Amino acid sequence: NNSVSKFFIFTSWKRLMLRRYPNLKNINKSSSSSVVMMMAASSKAHAPSSSSSSSSSSSSKLNAEKSLIRKNIKKALKTLDHDDAFTKLGANASFRLAQTQAFQSATTIALYVASERLREVPTRDAIANALALGKRVYLPRVVGDFAAGTATMRMLEVTRMDEIEAADETSAMKLEEPSTILSDGITPRPDVEDEDAPPLHLVVCPGVAFDRSGGRLGRGAGFYDTFLCRMAKHAKHAPPRTLGLCFDVQVVDEVPRGEHDIVMGEVVTESTHYLSTK
Repeated sequence: NNSVSKFFIFTSWKRLMLRRYPNLKNINKSSSSSVVMMMAASSKAHAPSSSSSSSSSSSSKLNAEKSLIRKNIKKALKTLDHDDAFTKLGANASFRLAQTQAFQSATTIALYVASERLREVPTRDAIANALALGKRVYLPRVVGDFAAGTATMRMLEVTRMDEIEAADETSAMKLEEPSTILSDGITPRPDVEDEDAPPLHLVVCPGVAFDRSGGRLGRGAGFYDTFLCRMAKHAKHAPPRTLGLCFDVQVVDEVPRGEHDIVMGEVVTESTHYLSTK
C-alpha cells in the first residue's frame, strides 16, 4: 500500500510539472527529489514576499493619513466661506507672493489659475502683475485621457489675461486653463518643455495642505509631483525653485510624504513666509 501511495503521489507530481514545464521530459522516480525542489521553488517565486506585503501596508497607511488631512483641511476652508474674508486673505497672500525674492528675481514663472470652488488662493492679480513686469508666464493645462491613464499636466505660455479660458467641455479638470492652440487656430501654444523654451525659474504650486518644512499635499493626481520631477531631469536647465501658496488654515504640523512627493522650497500664506530646510 505504501508503494502504491508513493506511485500515485509521484504520478501527480509528474503530471503537474509537465503541465507547468512542457519541455521537461522523462521525469522518473529517481528524480522525484528534484521535482519536489522545483515545485517548492516555483511556489516560493509566486508567493507574495514579506517586503511587498510590508510595502503595501505602509502605502495604505500613508494614503489613510493623507485622506484624513484632506478631510480636515476641507472643513477648515469652510471658515473662509465669507466672500469678504476670502478675498481679503487671498489678496494678502498674493501680495506676500509678489514680495518674495523668488518671484521678483524670476523672469519665467509657472503660476496657476485659482479655483474658487476649491478655495485656492486667488492668483489673477499675481498673473497680471507678472505679465505687467514683462515676465514670461506659464499656466497649467491637463491634457490626455483620465480613463486611459494618459492624463498629464503641461505648462503653457500666456501673454495676456484674456488667453485664460473659462472651463468648458475641453477642460479635463473643469477649471480655467489656457487653450492648447493660439488664436490663429493652428499654432500650438508654447510649452515650457519645448526644446527651445527658456529655463523656468519658479513654479508656484497650489495644494490642499503644506507644512513649515515645505511638505506639500496635493489632491491625489500627482500632476505637480510628476511635472516637477520632469523639470528636475531636464538636460538643458537647472530645476526651478518651488513655492507653495496657501492660506494659514492649510498649514499643518507635518505632511505625510511618500517617495515621489516633492518638497517645496518655500511656502507663502496671507501672514507668513516659510523657507524650507530641505
